[in-house]
Amino acid sequence: MTQMLDRLATLGAPYRDPVEAIDWQASDDEQPWLPLSMLSVDGLPLRDQLSEETLRRLSRAEFSRLCVAGMWLEGLLISRVTERGFVGARVDEARVMLQEVREETGHSLMFLEMVDRAGLADVPLLGDTKLLTRVAHHLNPDGPEFWSMVYIGETVTDTFATQALKAVRKCGEAICPVARQVLDLHHHDEARHIAAARVFLANRAELMTRPRRMIFARTLRFLLKRFLAATLYPTVESLAVAGVPDPQNAAAAVRACPQRRRLAEACAAPALGLLGRGGLIETARTRRKESA
Repeated sequence: MTQMLDRLATLGAPYRDPVEAIDWQASDDEQPWLPLSMLSVDGLPLRDQLSEETLRRLSRAEFSRLCVAGMWLEGLLISRVTERGFVGARVDEARVMLQEVREETGHSLMFLEMVDRAGLADVPLLGDTKLLTRVAHHLNPDGPEFWSMVYIGETVTDTFATQALKAVRKCGEAICPVARQVLDLHHHDEARHIAAARVFLANRAELMTRPRRMIFARTLRFLLKRFLAATLYPTVESLAVAGVPDPQNAAAAVRACPQRRRLAEACAAPALGLLGRGGLIETARTRRKESA
């Protein structure tokens, strides 16, 4: 594991400031910020009733929700790993964590700029995160539960961004060049962060006894539902500011939409798959193996 951390540290040693790296002058107000197929209303009859301008505004709101989710997750990571000042920390882990702190701070400034440009700084874009935030503040970075949650949070949001980029590259859906740059840059850095979380988790997984794993698995399923609801589903306020009619009912329709549910499950699947293979949670696959 030390070799993997050393390799990640080498890759993360050069730093580029995200705010400086983005060509902000390339913005195109006539294009959406997310592929329209990734919008929360896709798959609903409501989708065909919305004007192009409303869809563009909604794309900015939903891209901004992804940005706010990133700032929230990155802020929690930074606050927890830096709380004790790395006293007594392993050098190889501390080096990678500090690189992440540097990069996550830059990402958050980049995300903040996007939210500000969308004019949505004062709009509630995320669902209820209070319980999730409280749990995060009680998790110990020396324990596997913390890095499991970090891995899930980073993987879910990155998988969503990856699907958006795939829709642009393979399906030909055009989005604002600045939004695409932000997605590309964050995905590039996030690949290392996800790999690091996987290593930190593996280094700590042996601490988990079977009863501890059972408690964690039950808790995780509960928290994951809340996380997906907060980050991948629109708030009433975000639909209203985009001009979607009857936003209360529209939000309820999105929550009940099978297509959106499948997208949320697909975004969670990579993380759950890794935790299942590591024996940290029970999956359908592990249940089949045990019954064979």
